[in-house]
Order: sequence, then C-alpha cells, then structure tokens
Amino acid sequence: MIANRRGVIFLLIFGLLTAGLCGCDQKLPSWYPFANQVVDNHGITTPTERITKLREMAVKAPEVADPGQRESICQGLAQELVHKEPDSIVRSEILKTLAAYGGPTATNVLKVAVRDPDVDVRISVCVLWGKRSDAEAAGVLEGMLTRDSDRDVRMAAARALGHVHDPAAIRALGTALDDTDPAMQHCAMVALRESSSQDIGTDPVDVDHWRQYVKNGQVPSMSLAQRLFPWYR
Repeated sequence: MIANRRGVIFLLIFGLLTAGLCGCDQKLPSWYPFANQVVDNHGITTPTERITKLREMAVKAPEVADPGQRESICQGLAQELVHKEPDSIVRSEILKTLAAYGGPTATNVLKVAVRDPDVDVRISVCVLWGKRSDAEAAGVLEGMLTRDSDRDVRMAAARALGHVHDPAAIRALGTALDDTDPAMQHCAMVALRESSSQDIGTDPVDVDHWRQYVKNGQVPSMSLAQRLFPWYR
C-alpha cells in the first residue's frame, strides 16, 4: 500500500515537472541541466551558440586587414560587456575575441577586465596580456600580481609575465620572490627563467640567486657541481 502511494506521488511530481517541457515552444527552466543548450521558437541565442560564434570571429580576425573595420568589430564586442554580460564563460570568450582583433578598444577593455568579479575571467585576462609581450603588458600584469586578492590569479599573472620578454617583467617578478608562499616563489623563478632566458634554477636555494640577478642583472657564478646537482648548493 505504501509503495503504491509512493508510486502515485512520484508520477504526480514527474508530471508536474515535465508538463512545461514537452512543448517545443516552451523555454526550459534555468535549473534544467541542458537549458542553455536549447533554443526556443522565439529565436533566443544560447550561450553555447554565442561562444561558437565568438570563436569563429576570432579565427577570422587575421583576414580582416582594414584597421577601421577591426576597430568597429571591437567596439561592437565591447558593447556586449557594457551591457553586463552575466555569463562569465561568454565574457572570457568576448575578451579572447577582442584580443584577436587588437586595437585601442581591445586594449582599453582588457585593462578594465582585470577587475572582473569572476576569478576564471581574470585568469584568462592574465593569459591574454601575457601574449602581448610588451612593457604595457608587464605593467598590467604586475598590478594583478601585486594587488589581486585571489592567489590563483596572482599565480596566473606570474606565469604570464614569463612570456613577456621585457625588463619590466623581470622587475615585476622580482617582487614575487619575496612572497612567503613557496609555490609563488617557484612560479616566479620559472617565469624569470623563461623571460630572461637565464639558466639559474628553480629550487628553493635559487631564490637568492634570482634576487641578485633581478637587482643587478648579473648571473651568479656557480660551479659545475652546483649546476649539475642543485641540492649541492
């Protein structure tokens, strides 16, 4: 008897939940797992479709040679962010597409994006600035490295600075060597080795050697044994 009652209750609940989903002209509720992958008859574009479109635009960026047209595309993309795009994944794709086209608008938007409320978006911003590889990128990444409240973002900024081959990047990474977090120190040393192309090492005992290099630009002299066997230092 109890089992029969449970079966009836289940069927009633199931019927209520599916009643609004069976019609092709009904929009799926936001809690439905695949709601964002369905388009209703009103022509609403889903986040999945928007991301696909943005990636297609980014791929075609090299084909757009006219600077004015590129800037016009970037201004249109910037408007999407101005209207407070709620989906963080879509925001990241917009920023990636902007970076692919470049120009003044893209640069200004990427500067503002360092304050995006979503951690993953800010990490994407670090990667995009790292691809710029110039003094301006070093300055923006240094700000994120020293001021961002999230550890993962700061680590991403340090890694991105490794791709920036500019003296400003080396100075910025020098500040991370004084971090109390051993993981951040190691990340900074790896980035310094990449940015400076100097083979100093990335073990804990190498922190002081990197500090010396950042300070005076000179690589500390090490014996062959020290180079071959880091623990010997």
